[in-house]
Amino acid sequence: MDTSRQPVGQIRRRKRSNAAFRVNEERWRQLFENSIVGITLFDSDFHFIDASPTFQKMVGYTSEELRRFTPLDISVEDEREINRTLFLELQQGRRQNYQIVKRLQRKDGEVIWARIYTFAVHATDFTPDMYFGLVIDITESKNAEQALLIAQSELTRMSQLTTVGAMAASIAHEINQPLAAIVTQGQAGMRWLSRATPDLKEAADSLRRIVENADRVSTIINGIRAMFKTDSGAKTDLEISELVLEVLSFADDELQRCGILVQTDLAENLPSVQADRVQLQQVMLNLISNAVEAMRFVSDRPRLLTIKSEFHAPDGVLVTFKDTGSGIAAQDVDRIFAPFVTTKSNGMGMGLAICRSIVEAHGGRIWVTPGELHGSAFHAFLPSASQASPSTATK
Repeated sequence: MDTSRQPVGQIRRRKRSNAAFRVNEERWRQLFENSIVGITLFDSDFHFIDASPTFQKMVGYTSEELRRFTPLDISVEDEREINRTLFLELQQGRRQNYQIVKRLQRKDGEVIWARIYTFAVHATDFTPDMYFGLVIDITESKNAEQALLIAQSELTRMSQLTTVGAMAASIAHEINQPLAAIVTQGQAGMRWLSRATPDLKEAADSLRRIVENADRVSTIINGIRAMFKTDSGAKTDLEISELVLEVLSFADDELQRCGILVQTDLAENLPSVQADRVQLQQVMLNLISNAVEAMRFVSDRPRLLTIKSEFHAPDGVLVTFKDTGSGIAAQDVDRIFAPFVTTKSNGMGMGLAICRSIVEAHGGRIWVTPGELHGSAFHAFLPSASQASPSTATK
């Protein structure tokens, strides 16, 4: 360019601009080269453009080698679909960024855990779209977390077994006494009646004592049912959609760890429900946990949990938890909420039974239907605060 005819001021401004650009470029290069977190750049086709030395060390590939790959290629196979879905949403402008905890396959075959933040830098008239990824290696913390979860799970299971064993022993002790008395009094009554001259008074006394002991058994059983309902009476007006979001925040780490994509369709301005907050949280967390378990080994489709809240005529709220897991066998649908019925190899069959007791104690109902293509949908109906009653609803 011939600068001899340009004003001196314009030449100086251009030189200052070029110098500033070179300074900024050098600062970026130093940040890129020396960052303690991995930095990746990839194009609109999801192919790597460049990778910082930290990320190269993390995965064992050079920057040149990575240019032959996409992030999907170095992801473990059963997590590729959810990553593809998130990137497409980013590419199509349906989200500005996303973060995910996932496993990456190193060049040497070792698997590492990484927390990845991905965001878009949108195109100008002269440059195409570019995408940045910030990657943190969390393998050590994940291994420690996994070990802790395994220990906690085993401890919880042993505690549950101990509790159930103690409960069974207590129930057997409480019920065996009146049952034994019923047998004894029945035998005595038969002897009084089988005499040559039946003693009707003594026989009547035996029958009266049988009735008393039968009433005692009934009282014990009703006490056990009340215990499983866990109805403390501490009920307040709650917004179901807000409660769903609250529970999802509790379960976020577990959902990310298992590669579960969550979609919510939560209606606004729903009627409030009168409920015990902790008990409804317990129901929702149990249904989310069951969905995660059902999708744990799914690899041929997205692991998708859809949660929907909506108005349910004539005056109530319906919450649906739908997964894309293995589903429930037809023969199990009608009995899945019964105590000690489970489809899990290590399950105890109490979670859904307790869910049903809690929902019914709030005047609602809970049921399950098959998914449209895969998995199951659990539906929980609760009456609005103006309609709630202690009576048990039926489906």
